[in-house]
Amino acid sequence: MQKLDQNFLGAIALCLLLASCGPGPQAGGGIGGTGQIASVASGAITGFGSVFVSGYEYDTGSTSMMVDGKSGSLTDLKNGMLVRVNATVTERYDTHDVLQCAANTLLYEDTIEGVVQSVASDGSSLVVLGQTVAMTSSTVVDASIPGRNVLSLMPGRDLVEVSGFVTGDGAIMGTFIELKTLDMNTQAPDYEVKGFIKNHNAAQKTFEIGALTIEYSDARLNDMPGQISGNDWNGLLVDATGDQVSSGDPGSSGVRMKANLVWPETLGSKDSENAKVEAFVTHVRDLSDFSLGIVRVQTNPGTVFEGGTPSDVQIGIRLVVNGQLVDGVVNATKVTFKREEEDHAEPTMVNSTGTRLSCGNSTSPGC
Repeated sequence: MQKLDQNFLGAIALCLLLASCGPGPQAGGGIGGTGQIASVASGAITGFGSVFVSGYEYDTGSTSMMVDGKSGSLTDLKNGMLVRVNATVTERYDTHDVLQCAANTLLYEDTIEGVVQSVASDGSSLVVLGQTVAMTSSTVVDASIPGRNVLSLMPGRDLVEVSGFVTGDGAIMGTFIELKTLDMNTQAPDYEVKGFIKNHNAAQKTFEIGALTIEYSDARLNDMPGQISGNDWNGLLVDATGDQVSSGDPGSSGVRMKANLVWPETLGSKDSENAKVEAFVTHVRDLSDFSLGIVRVQTNPGTVFEGGTPSDVQIGIRLVVNGQLVDGVVNATKVTFKREEEDHAEPTMVNSTGTRLSCGNSTSPGC
C-alpha cells in the first residue's frame, strides 16, 4: 500500500479538528465582508451528498481524494471511515458565520488490515493481527460481510479492513469494518497496523504492538526518532505496514509481521487558534494534565466540563476537547464526555439540490 501523506496518517485516529468550521481567525475581508481560513478535520464520515465528517459538512465539488494510497471518489468512501479533510472555510468577517466549508483534499487510510484470528462468541469483538477490535452499537459493519454480522467471519481465512480509534495497548474501537477480497494467485495481502510500541529491542530490530511482534530490519523508518537506548521507541504511537505475517509467537493471539514501512503518528500541526480533539484518554498525569492518543491536553480552573468532572477523566474514557493548540498542547476551554449512544444517531445525506435526507435503508454510499 503506497503511503502518501504521513502527517495525515498521524491525525486519523485522533479526530482532530483544527480551525474547524466555526468561529476563528480569518484573512482579508472587512466589516460585513468575508474572509477565508484553512481548516483540517479528522474524524468519522457521518453522511454523504457532499461529505459530513464528525458532524461538519464539506462541499466536495473540487475535492482531490486519496483512498488507501490511490486516487478515489465519494463512491469509494463509506459511513464510519475515519478520514482527514483539508478545507477552505469562508466566513463573515464581522459575525464569523460560516458561509461554506470547501474540501480541498480528502484522504482515507485504514487502522488495521489483516486476517481474522478469532471472533468473540457474542460478536462483541474480534482479533486481527494480535489486536482486539471492539465492536459497538455504532460500528458500521459493511455489506461485504455476510448478514453484516462479524460472527459470519471465518478465522484463519477472512481478510478484513478496520477503521477505528486506538484506545490502548493492542486495543481498537472499531468504527467501520469490511471484508477484503483478493485473488491469492495474483495478489498478496497488504497488512497494516496502528498502535503503541512496547518491548522495543533495538539490537534485534523488533518491537511489539498488542500481541503482534514487528520485525523492521529491512523497513523504511520514516521520521522515526534515533535510538539512544533500546527503549527510546516504547510508548510511541506508530503505523506499520508489511506483506509477510506468520503465527507462532507467544500467546494465543501471537503473530509476527515483517515490516516494510514504519512511521510515527503526528498531528501535522502544532499551533491553532481553534482545535477540537475527539479520542480516548490514553494517559493521565493529574487532574489537569492528560493525553488523548498522542495529543496532550491541559485544563485550568476556567475549563468547562460537560457530562463529567475532572476526576472522571480516566484511561479509556472518550472525550471531545475544545481549545487552543499551542506547541502541540491543547489548552482546553471545554471538555465533553462522549457517550456511545451519541455515535448511533442515524446518518444523513444531502441530495444534489441541497435537501437533507435520512439515510434509513438507503444503499447510497455510506448509508
